[in-house]
Parts: sequence; structure tokens; C-alpha cells
Amino acid sequence: MGKDVWFYSLTLEPENDTPEVLAEYASRYDVGPGWLFLTGNPEDLEQLRLKLGFAWSDPALDADLTNHIGTVKMGNEPKRWWGSVPSLSDSRQIARLLAWMAPEAGSTDTIGRLPGEVGDAP
Repeated sequence: MGKDVWFYSLTLEPENDTPEVLAEYASRYDVGPGWLFLTGNPEDLEQLRLKLGFAWSDPALDADLTNHIGTVKMGNEPKRWWGSVPSLSDSRQIARLLAWMAPEAGSTDTIGRLPGEVGDAP
């Protein structure tokens, strides 16, 4: 993490989640380099959330923060491949999807595999 893979967590409550609060949260869960917890101007965060597609199409559902679940969006920008998975998914499944997004070294078209896997990635 922090070289080829980066995590960005965006707060839904910037009025409560100050940089100090988010730093304490990251420390509590022993988050390492490459994972950033972001807060800021509420309007800017809202625009970013909408542009990234983290919104319900129904405005009433979207306004209720209890309806929001953590989602991991992932992508391979050069290939224009994008996907997402609920953040509470099994960590091995998330790793598989990340590996799927990463072609193997020296290849232009193959899909990556987790270390130790044989055959096609799921």
C-alpha cells in the first residue's frame, strides 16, 4: 500500500471529523502509509462524493447518512477499468478484485493474481 495501491477515506461528517479526529482514528486502527483519511469543506466533499458516484439516485435516501455504506472503488486508470465492492466484504475478496485490476508485470492484457494462486483470477 502506498506505492501501487492507495486508499482514500472521505468523511460524511466534516463538521465532526477534524484532521485530529481522523488522525486518532487512523492511529487506533494502525493504518499505515498509503491510506489517507480526508476531511475539508463540506461543499467540496459533497461535490467529490457525487462526482465519484457515492450517492443514491433517490435524494431522500441519499440525505439519510444511515443509508450510506462504505464502498471500495478501485480502478486501473491506464486501462480505464473501474469497479467497486462493499468495504465490509471479506478482505481476501477485496484483494482478489484489486489483483484483478492489476495486470501482471511485463504484460499488457492479462489480469493479475494473488500470490500463490494458479489459473485465472475470479
